Amino acid sequence: MTRATRARTDVLGSYSYRTAALPPATGVSEDLFSTTGDVLITGFYGLITVAVPAASIDFDLAYDPDDGGSDVALATLLAVDSLASGTWLHLNTTAGGALVAGLDVGAHVALDRPIALAGGGDIKLNVAGGGAIGTTCRVSWGVLWLPLSADGAVAVV
Repeated sequence: MTRATRARTDVLGSYSYRTAALPPATGVSEDLFSTTGDVLITGFYGLITVAVPAASIDFDLAYDPDDGGSDVALATLLAVDSLASGTWLHLNTTAGGALVAGLDVGAHVALDRPIALAGGGDIKLNVAGGGAIGTTCRVSWGVLWLPLSADGAVAVV
């Protein structure tokens, strides 16, 4: 393990990364990451690697607990239509606030207030709006996390 990797792991936790994938069609949800046990999310981001078409498209993120409880909003709607390749998406500093987009990665990876997710579940992307995603848009997703229980982990779905 490199010194940089060790420093990141010690401060922000382990890293799970989902390579660029085509978002689901509008009106559809897709599980991005699966959690087991209890985890602390210390950072979360998306990177648009192929531009979003100029259509009416919205993204939001939610946590779907395995215990059958209601979904919990991690980030509410952000209009992503026409966002360029290289745009970063990240969680708001207010829990459940609007998803944020920008070109500066420095402000987008670590959370000011980490989020505890208990008991296992899925972090999912919800896509809404009247526009069509098309067949080219691609988004990569990454999450930094620390286990809060012996079985705490985050995996790519």
